[in-house]
Amino acid sequence: MKTKLLQTIILILCVSLLLSGCAYIQRQVDPHAGMVEVFNGTSNVWIEPQKDVPVNTIIADDFVLDPDGNRGYCGGEYSSVLRGVDVSEHQQEIDWQQAADSGVKFAIIRAGGRYYGEEGALYEDDFFKKNLQGAIDAGLDVGVYFFSQAINEREAVEEAEFALSLIDGAELKLPVFIDWERIEGGRAYELDGDTMTSCAEAFCETVRDAGYEAGVYFNLDTGYYGYELARLTDYMFWCACPGDYPYCYYAHDIWQCSFSGSVPGINGVCDLNMMFIK
Repeated sequence: MKTKLLQTIILILCVSLLLSGCAYIQRQVDPHAGMVEVFNGTSNVWIEPQKDVPVNTIIADDFVLDPDGNRGYCGGEYSSVLRGVDVSEHQQEIDWQQAADSGVKFAIIRAGGRYYGEEGALYEDDFFKKNLQGAIDAGLDVGVYFFSQAINEREAVEEAEFALSLIDGAELKLPVFIDWERIEGGRAYELDGDTMTSCAEAFCETVRDAGYEAGVYFNLDTGYYGYELARLTDYMFWCACPGDYPYCYYAHDIWQCSFSGSVPGINGVCDLNMMFIK
């Protein structure tokens, strides 16, 4: 009996070594074996695709510009694509009715955030409550985001609870998003992907427990090299990849397509977004 068990163990080890050796040889022949080439906004790069994460199927030819210079969707995968904005106190006073009349259908508004210094104090966006009510009154679908610098799950829950206290029971048609970003020199800059993902899960589950939909905002850095996105697919994805089309490798529900857009009713520049609806 012991002999058979030993033989089985040896066989398993031999197969594992053989597979590892084959993979090593393949990498020597093709250094990008198992990887995919993607456009990152300026050039092509190779990434290790994450398993069990839906792949983006939208292509550049799915978009056209109308006579006013607005980007429009002409593909066949989605029944409609809505134009939207995300804003914070940086835009100051906003005429939300004018923005709505111009064709904006949704808004994602910053509730607040955590400072990226060592102490990491929480703060409320000075214009949050005014923007929230103004956008709702103008008939827009409204969501909220919170700028996170959480370094553990406890802080992520604290951030979610703080954001929920600011929302104060307001009806939202879009999620409460965690917006975690790497800030060079910041308190969370060296955070590993597993911890980042655990923080996002803790934030989103706290939001869900309060009766709101939850979402995760990510740029290409956190999407490709940070988050374990397969653990987050139960939440809405909002991806930042400004350009002519959403070139992120992974599928996402909302595309942040510009950091320097112009919208009637909003002073200066603001972020523009498109939401894809099946």
